[in-house]
Amino acid sequence: MARRVHLTALITLLIGAAALTLAGCGGKKQTRDEVIAQYGQELRQAVAADVGDESRKAKMLLIVDQLQALQLRFSEETGSFIRNYHELDADYAAPRAAFEQLFAGFNAQRIKARGEALDLHFQLATLATDGEWRAIGKAEGKMYEELEAARPTEGTK
Repeated sequence: MARRVHLTALITLLIGAAALTLAGCGGKKQTRDEVIAQYGQELRQAVAADVGDESRKAKMLLIVDQLQALQLRFSEETGSFIRNYHELDADYAAPRAAFEQLFAGFNAQRIKARGEALDLHFQLATLATDGEWRAIGKAEGKMYEELEAARPTEGTK
């Protein structure tokens, strides 16, 4: 009887340890840079698979590259803003004007990136046919959804 209790306890312990191990493996969110790489590749694959015309496909793949570069740049700009904010915030004597300048600069970067992203989106849409756009637009939308859910890249906390 005691042996059975020990065996049951051991099995319970092993199952619990396995559950904790599995939970630790699958729960880590990707960084923004990882999301940009992964879903940028999925967008690239959607273009490569669905666009038959080689000339349009080549143009669209260049736009995808520009879109990825834009997202990486904006991720870095956001990280820089956050680091600068923390540095400024740590200075008790920092004047309001310094904060206003920091926020104004970041707002200008954000507006510029938004405009560039819209331009690239419409360049892709213009080059795609209606049938091609279903998969391409879905892949582009998925990238933005995942970027929203991603954790900041290291150094941008």
